[in-house]
Amino acid sequence: MGYRMIQRRLTHEGHLCSQVTVYKYMKELGLRSIVFKRKPPYVKGKKHRVFPNVLAREFTAEYPNQRWCIDFTYLHLASGQLHYNCSILDLNNRRIVATRTASYITADLAIETLQMALHKCSPKKGLVLHSDQGVQFTSKSFTEFCSKNGIIQSMSASGCPFEEKSEKSTLKS
Repeated sequence: MGYRMIQRRLTHEGHLCSQVTVYKYMKELGLRSIVFKRKPPYVKGKKHRVFPNVLAREFTAEYPNQRWCIDFTYLHLASGQLHYNCSILDLNNRRIVATRTASYITADLAIETLQMALHKCSPKKGLVLHSDQGVQFTSKSFTEFCSKNGIIQSMSASGCPFEEKSEKSTLKS
C-alpha cells in the first residue's frame, strides 16, 4: 500500500517510475510502510455539562484573548506509541497561546493547557473558549475550572464541528 504513496511522491519530485518498480525496490531493501488507524479507539465518558454554541461559526475576534479554541490532536510516534497534544488557538491572530503534549487524553491535560494559556496571556473575564463536546471539555473538573476563571464555554454540536446555529446545542445542568 505504501509503495503507491512513495511512487506518487517520487513522480511529484520529478523521478518517473512505476508502482511496480517502487514495490520491487522496497521489497528488495526490506522496507515496509507503517499504517495507522485514522483515530485511536477510546472509551467515551459521561458528559457532565454541554454548552450552547456561542460562536455560531464566527471564528474571528476583534482583539487578542477575546475568543479561543481548544482541541486535541493524536500524535503517532516513530516508536509506535500514541501521544496527545492539546492546543489553544487565539481567534484574533491565529496564534497558538498554549500547547501541551502527554501520553494520556484527559480533562487534566486540557486544564493544564488552559492554565498555561491563562498564566501566559492574562485574558479579561468573559473570554469565550470554544471546543467540541469531547468528554474532556464537558467534564465536571474542566467546566468548574472554566467557571471559576470567568471563562464562557462554547461548543459545537455533537459530531458536527461545522454547526450553523447555536440553538442546536443543548444545555444540561
